[in-house]
Amino acid sequence: MRFHSCIIAAAVIVLASACGGKTAHPSVSSLSHAWLEIKITLPENTAGVSGLEAKLDDFTGALDRFFASPVGGLYQIQRPYITRPAAAIDESAGRLKAAAKAGDRAAVFAAMLEIDTALDQLQSIDAGLSDIIQLRYFQLFFFFALLVIMTILALHLVNRRLEKAVNREQQSLIFSRETLLAQEQERARLARELHDTVAQDLWRLTFRTDSINKAAGEGERRLLCEEVLKEQRELIRRVRTICDALIPPDFGRRGLLGALRSLCYDFAQRTGIKCDLTVQEGLRLDPLDADKQLQCFRIVQECLANIEKHAQAGESAVLVCNGEPRGGASAPPVLRISVSDNGRGFTAPDRDSRLRLRAEGRFGLWSMYERAASLRGTLVMDSEAGGGTVITLETPLVQEDTP
Repeated sequence: MRFHSCIIAAAVIVLASACGGKTAHPSVSSLSHAWLEIKITLPENTAGVSGLEAKLDDFTGALDRFFASPVGGLYQIQRPYITRPAAAIDESAGRLKAAAKAGDRAAVFAAMLEIDTALDQLQSIDAGLSDIIQLRYFQLFFFFALLVIMTILALHLVNRRLEKAVNREQQSLIFSRETLLAQEQERARLARELHDTVAQDLWRLTFRTDSINKAAGEGERRLLCEEVLKEQRELIRRVRTICDALIPPDFGRRGLLGALRSLCYDFAQRTGIKCDLTVQEGLRLDPLDADKQLQCFRIVQECLANIEKHAQAGESAVLVCNGEPRGGASAPPVLRISVSDNGRGFTAPDRDSRLRLRAEGRFGLWSMYERAASLRGTLVMDSEAGGGTVITLETPLVQEDTP
């Protein structure tokens, strides 16, 4: 870590020196350039020693200033042996002055060769440190870029989670509002059914009971008592039917198939309409929890209630199986439940008319579409006047994402 800090500081100082103009400290490159100028003029100044000495003094002075600068200090810390070629340059410069005074050209060229060698060593050390600085800069840049990318990805993931949380909250609010609305509609339906059936039966039963005391003979009273008893039993049956429709089945004990068997059996016994339940062998119901099973059960229950009230059918059937969705084999498998009858049929609502079901008071059909939507499934009604009806529910068999 200390080495990295020194390298970074050296790089900053080098950049500052490069941008500092006339106040910048000497560099190895400027020293080499100065020596090159001395070498070019040296043959001409061999006789004029004073000019050569001044240039050599400037050259060695620049060398001293380089090592006295912060960059030179860092070079000495990182490469302590850099002082050896510096000392060799000072010594060779002194010998060069003496050889130039004496006019000894062999000694002059020998001293020049020594200075060339020492400068080459300085340049080699400088190049090595420059490569290290560039490598460190690249590593730091790469690390910083990687950090930025990871930060962006983390922010993106956080943003997606926030969006999912917001969407989930919005869906929860919508579901809560729809649930409250469905409860109010169920209360209204229950009130209408109690008024149209139980209340009317109680009023008629009260009228029959009052008629017993007014009967003229024993036979008439006996006949009225039998009629009252029959109507009481019918009233009890109607109340039990309403209670059975309100109480959800025990899916933990019987499961969806057991609840459907009981529903079809009770429907056939109550209405006299034949109702066959067909279940595919090896049927998969996972991952349907109790809530999803209840939604499927309520849809079948509403279908059978409509058959009883409106279809005028003699036979009905419920088919439960697995299959591929209508969207294609690439989608997850589905649970398919079909309820059919041979009744008089009706005009099935299209996509546009579905929105009017609730406004028109047709809460049964509307509730089936809403329940199918809560299962993330589809509900298809295939019917025409006089041709019977087939209602098919498809719900995907996939695990929901956990937050």
